[in-house]
Amino acid sequence: MTPEWFQRSIASPYDTRFVEVAGCAIHYLRWGDSKKPGLLLLPGTGGHAHWFSHVAPLFADQFHVVSMDTAGCGDSGRRERYTRDLIVSEVMAVCADSGMLSADRPPILVGHSVGGQHVVRAAIAHGKSLLGVIAVDALRYAELAHDPAVRALDGTRRAARPPPVYPDYESAVARFRLSPPPEVEIHTDYVLNHIARHSVREVEGGWTWKFDIALLSDLSLGLELKDALRELRCHSAAIYGENTHLADHTLLERMTAVTNGEVPVFVIPGSTHYPMIDSPLAFVSAIKGIALTWIAASHR
Repeated sequence: MTPEWFQRSIASPYDTRFVEVAGCAIHYLRWGDSKKPGLLLLPGTGGHAHWFSHVAPLFADQFHVVSMDTAGCGDSGRRERYTRDLIVSEVMAVCADSGMLSADRPPILVGHSVGGQHVVRAAIAHGKSLLGVIAVDALRYAELAHDPAVRALDGTRRAARPPPVYPDYESAVARFRLSPPPEVEIHTDYVLNHIARHSVREVEGGWTWKFDIALLSDLSLGLELKDALRELRCHSAAIYGENTHLADHTLLERMTAVTNGEVPVFVIPGSTHYPMIDSPLAFVSAIKGIALTWIAASHR
């Protein structure tokens, strides 16, 4: 059964906007009052703005919220070559175009998975322009044998195969799958279906995925970023799912050691690598709790 909050949330109005970055149109969605503190949501590789459009309105009572597509994803344009520096430029350009950088208080960036790595990189380069960054199930502290990303990135990579083309829209939507697969079953099918319906585009001969497979050539574990959390020129925090594929039972102990206990690091119980999908209300509460604490501290 689809809950009432979800139906109300996806029916909430939003603005659709584009900003050009290095010759590429970058697409983003916007909710709420631009006078409120800025909160930018960044999905992982291959994700898009609608990975958050079911939860973004739940932040809009206290934040000016933006969810974006990096180049090669969602409704943004494509590039001949994708780089981490360009993604950081795209994030900061969306912050500027949406008015977040000229607001009374700097914005907070929230990134999921590889998107979490990118918001930390944005903070390394532009920390003075940000209030803080939150990495959601993003930062590895070691190479773990059960981590599918380690296997995928170890050794020579095979060239990515062109995505399949399905005969019609509904057939494509029905084939939507999370990658990597969650460690435990996700029961929020209404969220998965919502994301799937924004994940496909029409091409010659049928329908296929929106993301550019060339993006897969620049994936990394980002192990070096864990050490940056307590050295940023803005606040930082890390959130993990209890059933994530990129951590084990030593997570909290090892991340506390890495950050010298100076950075909030905690786990959402019962969640997988995809807390905005399987635990959306807990995800919202966790982000709000961190962000509003930073905002309150900035008043002192």
